[in-house]
Amino acid sequence: MDRNMAMKLLISDLDGTILETEDYHRLAYNALFKELGLEQVWSKKDYVDRLQTMGGNKFREVFSWLNLPEEKFKETKRNLYLRKTELYVELITRDLRSGNLELRSGIVRLFDEARNLGLPVAIGTACVGWAAEKVVEAALGKEFLQSLTCLCGGESVERQKPAPDVYLLVAEKASVNPQHCVVLEDTGHGLEAAKNAGMVCVVSPSEFAKGHDFSKSDLTVPDWSGPPVVNLDLLQSLLL
Repeated sequence: MDRNMAMKLLISDLDGTILETEDYHRLAYNALFKELGLEQVWSKKDYVDRLQTMGGNKFREVFSWLNLPEEKFKETKRNLYLRKTELYVELITRDLRSGNLELRSGIVRLFDEARNLGLPVAIGTACVGWAAEKVVEAALGKEFLQSLTCLCGGESVERQKPAPDVYLLVAEKASVNPQHCVVLEDTGHGLEAAKNAGMVCVVSPSEFAKGHDFSKSDLTVPDWSGPPVVNLDLLQSLLL
């Protein structure tokens, strides 16, 4: 083994990578619309279309439904985003506790393997940090959350994926060269962010990302349980 290329940090995305949560964003938007007294309801196709064409700025459309003056947009967007995020966390934690939402196959085993061998684990996500912490704690437990080298949310960086900012910030906080990092991702823009950061990236596509381009992935698997089974030996081999 080339010790200069040893894996020193395992970084994971959250939504879609640790658990299939992307549709919970849609459900949270619909719950928000109901609270606002709006009649709109987004189907899965509606939401996927907005992921592809609106660059994440879905609140501009919602704002247009409210018939508010333009000078209210920034404040309204901030308040709507906060409430939508609260609803997202509530929906996920409820379903995790009731057993209606499970983690993606193989992810717990992989994290346990990393922790048992002393390999640092971190999370880099577009989700706001406080919400990501609540989801991680509900999904994997408080001990796991506290064991993370760091968790960087979308509010920590100026540019979101596919820009590499969040993954570069994770590496900086962990004091690890990006070339020694392996990223677990589930989307095309997440893959692009990891590769733009100079990191190895393994992809297991999530529900809403099946049609994304993963040609630049170092390895693409149907799930973390494979085939092939994603373990530390396999991840290390991608760095050699």
